[in-house]
Amino acid sequence: MLQNLFISTTTVFALSFSGCATQSEAASPVTVAAQTSTQTPELRPASTISSIPTPDLTQDQKYAAWKQDFIRRAIAKGHEADMVRSLILPATISEKALDRDSTQPEFSKPIWSYVDGAASAERLNNGHSKLSENGSLFQAVEDRYKVSRHYLTAIWGLESAYGKIMGDYDIVDALSTFAFDGRRSSFGEQQLFAVLDMITRGDIRPDQLKGSWAGAMGMTQFIPATMRDYAVDFDRNANIDLRGSKADALGSAAHYLSRHGWKWGEPAMTEVALPQGFDYSLSDGTKKSVNDWTVLGVRPVGGERWSTAAGFLDGKLLIPAGHKGPKFLTFKNFDVIKKYNNSTSYAMGITKLAETFQGKRVITTPWPRNDEPISFTQKKQMQARLTQLGFDTKGVDGQIGPNSRRAIRAWQKSNGLIADGYVDLAIWNRVMGR
Repeated sequence: MLQNLFISTTTVFALSFSGCATQSEAASPVTVAAQTSTQTPELRPASTISSIPTPDLTQDQKYAAWKQDFIRRAIAKGHEADMVRSLILPATISEKALDRDSTQPEFSKPIWSYVDGAASAERLNNGHSKLSENGSLFQAVEDRYKVSRHYLTAIWGLESAYGKIMGDYDIVDALSTFAFDGRRSSFGEQQLFAVLDMITRGDIRPDQLKGSWAGAMGMTQFIPATMRDYAVDFDRNANIDLRGSKADALGSAAHYLSRHGWKWGEPAMTEVALPQGFDYSLSDGTKKSVNDWTVLGVRPVGGERWSTAAGFLDGKLLIPAGHKGPKFLTFKNFDVIKKYNNSTSYAMGITKLAETFQGKRVITTPWPRNDEPISFTQKKQMQARLTQLGFDTKGVDGQIGPNSRRAIRAWQKSNGLIADGYVDLAIWNRVMGR
């Protein structure tokens, strides 16, 4: 086990990761992020029945036709006919699912707001209680999967407030609505087939199909395909119950992280300092060993030096708030957390909460809290303007990804600014000529 990440000239500096034994929007996500909306949803029939002439049918009749078509295909896959009909025929359109899924939020929180909230006093206090109350369970999970209990507890806390907020929606309603609606028909059908697979295998019962509006279930909020492929009956009672069994929920989360490459005793993230004139383009996913980052002037905050063992870890540079905010090296376990929920904010929030459970401070540099974030519309305006100015963002979608950051850095450099690719209202005003 890697014991220490930093070594001070006089003392050992504790590693910014779990030294104890215990717990990913990706290709196979565990959870589906909620979005808020006030628009009235508009349904579109799924492609599987789009060839059927239905000009005079009502929406409910089109939905009924989709259900019959899905039932036929499910039976053809080998699922028992009466079981499929009893599950699908009573389903109704979930307006809540469509309402929340249909609209891109205009404004999003700055990353420090999310990270701060993740490690709120209430969540910390409740997490400490859960760690104390469930010591034997956590030890058993750690022994089997070699995933940190502190990270498992952090996921438990962020996903469902330790089981208090799991959702009480009928997930067959939600998923069949997605499957019928043309926008996410593939996702909805994949998840419904996963539900049928689990019932056919005897893993779950139809009366357990309650969850979030987006179809995620239980204390650790698994969508059905992830539950089918990774959930475990940790308490060995012949039923996988992520809603009522802490053992099944925590064991399943640990199994998922373990299968995606969790490294026992290694860090997820640690804060670093960068030298003057650093090339911020290296923050777009470049992976180097800690030793190689050191050659480029990357140092632990506070003046410590890396331990010998830490020097061989591969890390990526993360600069979520530009040159004015904290900077980090992230490691394999950070990537594994993003397999659970592919969000940098989420992974940072999980890491901060997990490390704070252990009395560690993982972020010391102040966030640039006076910076004003820009809206989804403003991001699109900026992308269009940058491209017009000759700094091609490779599309106008309101998402500031690697292509947009490269364009922003090129514009910043041409205007004599620090080229960190970070955007706030002040940068937007300059790009737009305000």
